[in-house]
Amino acid sequence: MDSRMDKVNRDLSNRTEDVPRDRRFKIGEEVVGVEKPTTRSEALAFWVSNLGSPPVVVLITLVILAAHTSPPGRWVWAGVYTGLAIVFPTAFLIALVKRGKVTDIDVQLRRQRYLPFIVTLSSAAVALAFMLLGNAPRSLIQLACASIVQGLLAFAITLRWKISLHTSTAAGMVILILEAVGPLAAPVLIAIPFIAWSRVKLRRHTPLQTIAGMGLGFATFLTTIYFLPA
Repeated sequence: MDSRMDKVNRDLSNRTEDVPRDRRFKIGEEVVGVEKPTTRSEALAFWVSNLGSPPVVVLITLVILAAHTSPPGRWVWAGVYTGLAIVFPTAFLIALVKRGKVTDIDVQLRRQRYLPFIVTLSSAAVALAFMLLGNAPRSLIQLACASIVQGLLAFAITLRWKISLHTSTAAGMVILILEAVGPLAAPVLIAIPFIAWSRVKLRRHTPLQTIAGMGLGFATFLTTIYFLPA
C-alpha cells in the first residue's frame, strides 16, 4: 500500500523552474534542492537558514521592539502575537510534516505552501484584531500590519512563482529594528545577504528569488512605516 507521502508526491506538478539545475533531487515529479548538507559551507548555510527562518527572525524582532517601547503591557502583547502568529502556525506546519502533507519544514515545494500560507495569514489577522482592540504598542501593530500585507503579496506571487520568504521577512524585520533602535542597529543589515546566500547555497531558491524577496520586504515595511508611523 502506498504511503501518504507517495500519494502526495503523485499530486505534485512536474514543473522544475523553481530550483536551480545543479544538484537537484526529485520528490515525486517535482524537483527541490539539497536534501542534507555534505560540506562545511552547506552545513553553515543550513544553520544560517534555520536561524534566519521567518518564525525565528520575527520572534527576535518582537523582543527588540518590546524592549525599545515604553507603553505598559508591551511584553504581554508581544506574547499574544507570538502565540497566535508564530507558535500556532509553526505547530500546524510541523503537524503537516508529521502527517506527510508537506515534505519538510521549509515547504520547498511551491504547491505545498498554499495551506500553510492561509493558516499563517488567518492567525496573524486574529492577532492583529486583538492588538487593535486592546490598544497594543504602535510598533507591534506596525509589525502585524506589514506582515499581513507582505504575506498576502507573497501568497499571490507563490501561486505562480517561488519567492523567498526568508529574505522578505528578514528585510522587513530589519526595517522595523532600524526604526526602533536607530543607526546603532545598522550591522543587522548584514543578516539579509547572509540569509540569501544560505538559501541559494542550499538550492532552496535562485538568486533572483532571494532578491525579489528582499525587494518585497523592503517595499512592504517601508510603506507601512510611512502610512502607519510608530
